Amino acid sequence: MTATLDHPHIVTFIGVAWESLSDLCVVLELMEGSDLRSLLYKYQASKRPVGFDKQKISIALNVCQALTYLHSLFPPIIHRDLKSRNVLLDGDMKAKLSDFGIFRERLDRTMTACVGTSLWMAPEVMLGERYDVKADMFSFGVVLSELIKIALGTVQVDFSDSSPRSIVELGRACMRIDPTARPSAAEAMYMLQVIIARME
Repeated sequence: MTATLDHPHIVTFIGVAWESLSDLCVVLELMEGSDLRSLLYKYQASKRPVGFDKQKISIALNVCQALTYLHSLFPPIIHRDLKSRNVLLDGDMKAKLSDFGIFRERLDRTMTACVGTSLWMAPEVMLGERYDVKADMFSFGVVLSELIKIALGTVQVDFSDSSPRSIVELGRACMRIDPTARPSAAEAMYMLQVIIARME
């Protein structure tokens, strides 16, 4: 599936290599900046202040751009395991989504399979209820909280009061219990673009 995706904020599929049929390797583009979780650990170790800056908002925007692309396909593609470890960074700190091992096309209206990493998982997914692309938006809200607090996602996600109010409001909106009340990826992308424009 990754081979068919073409977007500047999704890790590029290069090919497949193997020594035997039981030893297959997927070759993806090199991402020199490691992953977002590792970057946040470095921020923690260097006592970088919590809150948002232009680089963090740019990373969030890149993730949202990738989600907007995935969710706009027909049928929409749900990543299903969005978390900071699956956001890779290139040498220029541009973010790209990776680890599409469990993503799938939404072939019917909603799905019920419980997949993903629990700290980032939407309530409806954890409860085995029907879910759609809004499950990814809940996970995006958790990633936003990680960017703000520079802390690993926890059961009770929190946002720093020192962050711009618009960012905190977006994060909380993404994490609403009712999936229909969460913004779409396109709506979140627009909100982030407005925030960046105001910072310039």
